Amino acid sequence: MPNTPVLGPDREGTMRDKQGSLVLGGGLILVGAYLLARAVGVPLPGWGTLWPLLLAGAGISSLVQSLNQDPRDSGGVWFGVTALLSAAVFLYVTLGSGEWPDMVTLWPVFPAAAGMGWLAAWIVRKDEIASLVMALVAGTAAVLGYAYVTGRLGADVGRQILNLWPVILVVLGLGYIVQSLVQNH
Repeated sequence: MPNTPVLGPDREGTMRDKQGSLVLGGGLILVGAYLLARAVGVPLPGWGTLWPLLLAGAGISSLVQSLNQDPRDSGGVWFGVTALLSAAVFLYVTLGSGEWPDMVTLWPVFPAAAGMGWLAAWIVRKDEIASLVMALVAGTAAVLGYAYVTGRLGADVGRQILNLWPVILVVLGLGYIVQSLVQNH
């Protein structure tokens, strides 16, 4: 009798399901324990302070799942790295010495975090040239933003640079074309 495929998830699918169940189960246990401790009067910080931990947890989960796939999921790697770095900034504000008004000067960290995410995505999938292009664009935006918020880039020059934002579209378009050519060879 010829080999007939077995219906249902393959071994790799079963491993992913198991990892997902472990992450979900662990997350539910942590949230439940936190809520129970608060219900019985344990003085713990509120959700307004701890919510960045959920973002960090989602980032870790995305990274673990994405890096265990073959081929690796570059989108999941991007989200994981970007979420973890962004969560660190938000934890600095909610648990550390930062305050929400500090975001006026901290905002360049977010394009930098996205750029690091795209760089990590490109590292795991070097054939995705668009990720490298996005990393360079986001990194440039972060550097220019930092120069602006620290006063090293004047307001007039900043406005002139903002008027050139369509260049980003051209660069991205070129990145996608190069990616298409690389993947076809």
